[in-house]
Amino acid sequence: MKKIIALLLVAVMVLSLAACGTKEENTTGTNDGTSAVNGTGTTDISSTGQQTTATEGLTETGELAAGYHYKEEIIIAMADEFTTIDPMETTAETNQIVQDCTHDLLTDTNLATMQNEGELVESWTMEDPTHWTFTLKDNVTFHDGTKLDTEDVYFTLMERAPQHSTTSAYAEKIKEFTIVDDLTFKVELVNGDVDFNYVFAANSLAILSKEAFESMPEEEAIKIGTGPWMYEEFVPGDYVSLVRFEGSTLYPVPNTQRLVFKMIPEASARMIALENGEVDVIMSPNATDYARLIEDENLQLITEVGRGQHYVGFNLANPDSIVTNPKFRLAVAKALDKEEICIAVWDGYATPSTNIHCRDMGYYNDIEGIAYDPEGAQALFDELGCNGMTISLVTTDSAVRTKFATNVQSQLKKYGINVDITQYQTTAFNELQYSTPGETNGVEMFILSWTPGKNADYMYRNTLYSTGGRNGAHLNDPEIDKLIDDAAGEMDTTKRAELYLELQNKLVTEIIPWIPCAQATLTFGAAAGVTGAKIHPGLVHQFKECERIIAD
Repeated sequence: MKKIIALLLVAVMVLSLAACGTKEENTTGTNDGTSAVNGTGTTDISSTGQQTTATEGLTETGELAAGYHYKEEIIIAMADEFTTIDPMETTAETNQIVQDCTHDLLTDTNLATMQNEGELVESWTMEDPTHWTFTLKDNVTFHDGTKLDTEDVYFTLMERAPQHSTTSAYAEKIKEFTIVDDLTFKVELVNGDVDFNYVFAANSLAILSKEAFESMPEEEAIKIGTGPWMYEEFVPGDYVSLVRFEGSTLYPVPNTQRLVFKMIPEASARMIALENGEVDVIMSPNATDYARLIEDENLQLITEVGRGQHYVGFNLANPDSIVTNPKFRLAVAKALDKEEICIAVWDGYATPSTNIHCRDMGYYNDIEGIAYDPEGAQALFDELGCNGMTISLVTTDSAVRTKFATNVQSQLKKYGINVDITQYQTTAFNELQYSTPGETNGVEMFILSWTPGKNADYMYRNTLYSTGGRNGAHLNDPEIDKLIDDAAGEMDTTKRAELYLELQNKLVTEIIPWIPCAQATLTFGAAAGVTGAKIHPGLVHQFKECERIIAD
């Protein structure tokens, strides 16, 4: 409980700073939007300040000191499997983390400022909410040696994106795409969107090479990006390796020569591999290992408050299930103790959620939501005759979701409801979850998380809009669609805030397609001397500039 309260206070502090628009100067040498702690001291991991000391092995000017060298290969241990090279095939974070090293976006989040900035784009202007002009950076080179131009952007957004469920909703926003010259393009939108620049920060919209697709087999063309890393080898279920791109123009050529992302599902095994020197970075260490990472002078703990919204969802298109009854969804919302979930799933290193909207995003409202009310839940369950009922619940086979599903099962058992859990590998789960609503997939309840981009429209359009590619609840509500469209196009910030407040209240307390449960603290473990391993609150962690300095 103390951990939960501490994290709530931290979240309030972060939001207060964001609201004030302040920017603290970084005086500790990391400037990467994360906190790092090594063996030189201790700190509460919920701290959001920079906690690292100057990197050993570098001079005051940032040059490599005598007696030190850069490690040629860095190995990153991941919990989940890398499954596809194609950025448009899935929004799974593991895939996007690797793809972020090899492919770039038109705009992206600067993790030092947490602002949306141009990556491949040099600048943009909004004539009005439906008309935008973008100018690309000049002389950006693809891995095949060709130069990025507007034909590549058109090919990615207008030819390939409409064919994939992860990107079709974004493509549908564009009414007309006009190429002005090699570096300038204009878009006219179907509906106004004053935050349209954020759309281009969706990792599934990484820009591809048109020429590569015209001259290579698709399985080779999809590997061609503009990032500082190129694909070397992909062994499904084991690892994917990258080599540095010597012709990188958008980013400096890395000092590291080879980057390997290795799948190690068990957190304890990842920790042992780090301590033994078999890997350089581990993702999602066990909370019980935080003290070891902090106290060992050869290791470090890197943390950041996450943006991901972990939730219990309902398939509103299943005509044979009680989950289509809003009273049942309300009862489940009242029945779940979110503080218990935070402790059982994240050892308390998470913050209970009362709103679908994520805390660090614009237009978040601290609404009361649906409070934990076991007596009210029992009364509704009794009214509906739920005693002895069995409900199916599906999710993926990750360790976190296993704990989450088991806890939900345990909590609903108290009300006489049996929960039958089925877990799937991620690809199989996506095929089941996002099947055509008219084809009954048997899903009643599911456990997922959604980690949107920073802008408010991203929060809803892909997951709760009727035609959204990740609308797993199969919500089809014209009023909600209209609210999402109206809010996206409203230029008056006061009116826009009112629309988002109405949207949040309707979804959370009336329709209840999801029960938002928690936002978790994100952590890395790393060897001393590792820099450039950056935690992204939106889970697309960045390793583009990951290096490790070690003594000769």
